[in-house]
Amino acid sequence: MRRLLVAALILSLITLSFAGMLEEIQKRGVLRVGQDQGYMPLYGTDENGNRVGLEVDLLKKMAEILGVKLQFVIVNWDGIIPALMSGKFDIIMSGMTITPERALRVDFTVPYITVGQTVVYNTRKFSSPPSYEQLKNMKNLSISVQLGTTGEFAARRLFPNAKIYPFDSMDEAAYQVASGRVDIMVVDSIYANYVAEKYQQLGVTGELLTREDLGIAVRKGNLEFLQWLNTFINWAKTSGILNELKQKWGVSAE
Repeated sequence: MRRLLVAALILSLITLSFAGMLEEIQKRGVLRVGQDQGYMPLYGTDENGNRVGLEVDLLKKMAEILGVKLQFVIVNWDGIIPALMSGKFDIIMSGMTITPERALRVDFTVPYITVGQTVVYNTRKFSSPPSYEQLKNMKNLSISVQLGTTGEFAARRLFPNAKIYPFDSMDEAAYQVASGRVDIMVVDSIYANYVAEKYQQLGVTGELLTREDLGIAVRKGNLEFLQWLNTFINWAKTSGILNELKQKWGVSAE
């Protein structure tokens, strides 16, 4: 009997903690979102210092429904999960790929976008888009990536003989290719198309090396909040809002 009472007490405390996150955000009046510097067209900063992009617009709709304001907390990518776990913000919505390794530390929502890793190359170095097989067999291949991303993981796995150069931001990594300092960049297909428009000397092979689902990350144990976020994502899809934002920001992804 005593064991049953203890179990019931623990269950009630857990249930209260699950309900607490949504209530805490609404009581605070602010939804705190962790992101790194930029990954356009999903998120970034305009010339006036305002956060812009598809994810930013989606987060504004989320905050509107919750009746709260948005606060963006900008951190380096390699420290974004530890910062979430330490309570510096409530969620990560930052183009994060759902992986089993990350899911050991955080909980993920259902996917809201599916992308893939591809190759950005310098058109002055390659007269035509290089294939994966061509690049894999190339001697002294150099690759820029953003530190701690699935682009870095894919580059190290798929090009084991290449020299990998990690950088803190995607823009830094892309600039290395544009300036001719490295041969290629391995990066999400969404950003690849964006940066190829930004730099005239860059091209995209269009060949997907991987397929990846992007999701929102939350601290473990917040099941009610996670369920609400899943409901929000499914609503954004079925209502057509997500497709509208894809068209607005030129995002070609599933």
